[in-house]
Amino acid sequence: MTPLVRIDGLTVAYGHRAPALSSVSLDVPAGQVTAVIGESGSGKSTLAHAVVRLLPPAGRVLAGRIELSGEDLGGRGDKAFRALRGRHIGFVPQDPIASLNPTKTVGAQLREAFALAGSPLTAALVDERLRADLRDVGFADPDTVLAAYPHQLSGGMRQRVLVTMAFSQRPELVIADEPTSALDVLVGQEVLRAIHTARARHDTTVVLITHDLALARRNADQVVVLDRGEVVESGPIAEVFADPRHAYTRSLLASSPRIAAGRVRSVAETYRRRESPAGDAGEPVIELTGVSKRFGTARRATLAVDDVTLSVPRGTTFALVGESGSGKTTTSRLVLGLERPDRGGVRVLGLDVPTLRRRGLRALRRQAQIVYQSPFESLNPRLSLRGIVGEPLEAYRIGTRAERAARVADLLDLVRLPRSFVDRKPAELSGGQRQRVAIARALALAPKLLVLDEPVSALDATIQAAVLGLLVELQRELGLTYFLVTHDLAVVAEVADRVAVMRAGRILEQGPVEEVILRPGQDYTRALLAV
Repeated sequence: MTPLVRIDGLTVAYGHRAPALSSVSLDVPAGQVTAVIGESGSGKSTLAHAVVRLLPPAGRVLAGRIELSGEDLGGRGDKAFRALRGRHIGFVPQDPIASLNPTKTVGAQLREAFALAGSPLTAALVDERLRADLRDVGFADPDTVLAAYPHQLSGGMRQRVLVTMAFSQRPELVIADEPTSALDVLVGQEVLRAIHTARARHDTTVVLITHDLALARRNADQVVVLDRGEVVESGPIAEVFADPRHAYTRSLLASSPRIAAGRVRSVAETYRRRESPAGDAGEPVIELTGVSKRFGTARRATLAVDDVTLSVPRGTTFALVGESGSGKTTTSRLVLGLERPDRGGVRVLGLDVPTLRRRGLRALRRQAQIVYQSPFESLNPRLSLRGIVGEPLEAYRIGTRAERAARVADLLDLVRLPRSFVDRKPAELSGGQRQRVAIARALALAPKLLVLDEPVSALDATIQAAVLGLLVELQRELGLTYFLVTHDLAVVAEVADRVAVMRAGRILEQGPVEEVILRPGQDYTRALLAV
């Protein structure tokens, strides 16, 4: 079969650094989905951006050839290449918020794509096509979507708008760059269904860039494995995952909570493979009793948390699971005293949180810290690790300058980072290293409770496994209690003792992880397990 895309000896570098891609050669079969997988920094996104000629200013193609339908794209100037975008090559970016103009309606932006591509369709025919395409990707009321601004749509809806835009000109090729990494698993499924529906309807070839190996296994026909800018393995995905030949591929598969021995592993199997939890290790660190929280005015209020009751024993990991908008984050903010409940009781470390004022909340936050989902956004890019990790010590006036410096060095040791990193800034670190820095900062004040808000969802499989392993080790060493907020039951199966499943502000079921995962009582929980 003649490939739609042929890449031969592609080498790309940024500035004077070592090449991000080194002599990459691969074929993309027409009419199929080809997944490109690898860790952060492996060159996945660089490959995608090189094909669509959207490399950042420092990026340069040093050598190689990119062909589309037999044409050498390197022979086109920038103006001639722009004519290919949209009409022949579609692109679904990772972050829909950053990719959509907040000052224009969705309809205006979708129509603009037709104008930029020089479409011969009349305005009436453009609107007719857009309505049909929006229905194809799951929108029941296209006119409402066309009239909406991006901020009025959920993350999954915004991403489906970008899918519509990418397929609107009926291109031969669509590249989807981590299209679900910022979404919850069920919402991500909706986006992938939208991509598959559009692909099948328009006979489009899709290149799927992803770090989620289970997602690649379920959605792709072919796979290309990148490691440090080189292709180490490629072929039919069923064959590569069943019998990986390269050590790097085997390590990727072994690191995924949902992949083992070349097949998709169920979350229940994941749980059976981990050590049995120790059980209730002590008195409750967190107690929520009949807690409710509304946002908005009396006429248009949203009940974010609805009559939630839960208890977290000391020294254990409690996971709160649910999709976007389920109330997980609001519940964690109630635990930390960042929100006050409208009704019910919140006790943390023996303190009645809703009654605390400034001094009491300051004392609580010395004992209860948070690790956020995105370490790059939660770390000050202007500070070195010395300043970032030492900042809580300065805020609470703990120790002398020399004592604080020694504590920072000890914390880097604790999270398995070299002390030589102390003068580096976040931009000089990988995603996994940045998350280790965030954990070190959270541990600076020796807290008893850590709230973990999606701590590994933005990380690749091997890095995710390493960070989860670190958290388990730290819990054992320091006797920590974890309140884990996540949408991924595979992660829950790896590290948690108890779990509560939340939807639309209410807890549908909760209990020991082995009971909820092996014998789920709710259809919603079973749907999460099936992802």
